[in-house]
Amino acid sequence: MTKDFFVVDFEFTQYTKRDGRPRGFFSEIIEIGAVKIDGDTNEITGQIQNFVKPTFYPRQAQEGMAFSMITDSDMKTAIDFGAMLEKIESLYIPGKTWFVSWGGADYSVIAEGCERHEVPNPVFYEDFLDLAEAYKLWYGDARTTSLRDAADEQQIDIEGLWHTAYSDAVLAGKILLLLMEDGWDPEDYIE
Repeated sequence: MTKDFFVVDFEFTQYTKRDGRPRGFFSEIIEIGAVKIDGDTNEITGQIQNFVKPTFYPRQAQEGMAFSMITDSDMKTAIDFGAMLEKIESLYIPGKTWFVSWGGADYSVIAEGCERHEVPNPVFYEDFLDLAEAYKLWYGDARTTSLRDAADEQQIDIEGLWHTAYSDAVLAGKILLLLMEDGWDPEDYIE
């Protein structure tokens, strides 16, 4: 059986100032964008596009929101972390779905969020595919290519806005499909 692909992008808080970092600070997800791609047909069979309320450090979310063009009005429609996990669980099936992101930060931020919220992580690390690393290895690049540069290299028409979770997830999904058309196989990458 071919595994499906759950391509996800999170926007999350960061603390970049030199001083005043809150004790125990960690990055919190403030937006999720995802598409589920059928592993046999390569068709999109599901999607998620939601803002997520920061629970622990809402004041520190402003910098991440500004970077991601998320407004206070957007955050009024935000779901909580638990509701986000439920949406993920509705599309990602452990062992049957690859959890795909551009870089390792997206897996790390959900893993730490689950740990801090004291809930089980619904995403199995064994299903995680770092598409940026796969891209780098496939093309023999010395350094990791940014999502935007990979889109330019692959001549993909860019839709939506940069650093919006859903647009970035869709773009990563397009790159994933191009890699597979070019002969890349996730099973080979895992080995």
